[in-house]
Amino acid sequence: MKKLYILTPLLLVFLASCGTPESEVADQTQTASDEEEMNTAPVEEQEETVTNEVGEDPGYYQTVIPYQISPSRGLTSSNMVSSYNIETFEKGLFDISKSVFSTDDHVFREGQVFTEEMVRGFLSRSYTSEEIDAMSEEEKADNNAFSNLGLNPSTEGETDPETIAEEAPLYLSHILEQNYMTQDEDGNMDFSGMTIGLAMNSEYYYQEEEYGETYTKTLDEQEVREQGERMAAEILERIRANEQYQDMTIVFGIFMQSGETDITPGHFLSTATVEPGSNEISSFTEIQENYVLLPSSEAGSISEEINSDYQNFNRKLESYFDSFTTSVGEGYFKDGNLEHLSIEIPVEYTSRGEVIGLAQYVSELVQEHFRNTNVEISIKDKSKSYALITKNEDDEMDVHIYE
Repeated sequence: MKKLYILTPLLLVFLASCGTPESEVADQTQTASDEEEMNTAPVEEQEETVTNEVGEDPGYYQTVIPYQISPSRGLTSSNMVSSYNIETFEKGLFDISKSVFSTDDHVFREGQVFTEEMVRGFLSRSYTSEEIDAMSEEEKADNNAFSNLGLNPSTEGETDPETIAEEAPLYLSHILEQNYMTQDEDGNMDFSGMTIGLAMNSEYYYQEEEYGETYTKTLDEQEVREQGERMAAEILERIRANEQYQDMTIVFGIFMQSGETDITPGHFLSTATVEPGSNEISSFTEIQENYVLLPSSEAGSISEEINSDYQNFNRKLESYFDSFTTSVGEGYFKDGNLEHLSIEIPVEYTSRGEVIGLAQYVSELVQEHFRNTNVEISIKDKSKSYALITKNEDDEMDVHIYE
């Protein structure tokens, strides 16, 4: 059985240095070699295996163990706008991956190719040769300009914050890598594919003067998508420059985050699959999905029927239960269809009997108004949950009253 697959610093430098002048690559390679000699230490050999499946067909990947944490893992929470976006981004990448890397014959491992330093380099701005020439050695080091890995657009020497916001905002916020392994009959692991998610900004924030007022520039969705797809093509070129990844399937997902004050997450814009041996992305497939509040004008623009049904759902609850005020749902629409609905029903607790009655009545309303879709409803106050109601797309209902 194969042992843990470990990437060497030299390999990472080779990946990161694509497009860098040869003299600079040599300096970086020497540094990496020195670090490798200084940091070489015995690694405890542990056999790789995978976790067991949970349930008959949960749709989840089994996981490689011992579990390997991505070297760039700590950047996710600091780079992305909110926990809403983080959860939706990660879950969406799994869903995209399943259409290429089947859960029946692939197992998951956190990304091991992109280091924290590489991701930081990718997220920086690119620099023109004129910009680099104008920098001092210290500025080049601070801006990581020696390798010039940045995927965000260059300011091309512009210094006015408002002009930069209009012409060269920061589009790319984070890069997330997922690895997919196959396992032979003897349990040997083979690194067979990777999914790379690009989390893009929907808003760009800037100040016209230090410590001054913060302004917001809303980014155009089509431009965000085009920038993300351009960056994906550049990342592919850098990955394929290493022969180790030339015969590997690589999947890209372009995700646009929601804004800082939004209480719904962002959504995926497009995806592409690159077959083994291919050095180009032939085309991207547009993804039509939205997370919206219900009821709302945005939901109404997607489906007036569903928005109206939700309003009626609230009115009936208000008519029968004095402790109920109103609820807000989060609907996930894909290709114009409601695929999942999450509802939180706030109550002021008066009695267990009322909670049971409310849960029973809510389950009736869900069957009446939201058929053939996945629904999850939580009945709770500020500090405690009293009931959980779930319904799948086959309209099978489960009502759980917490003790």
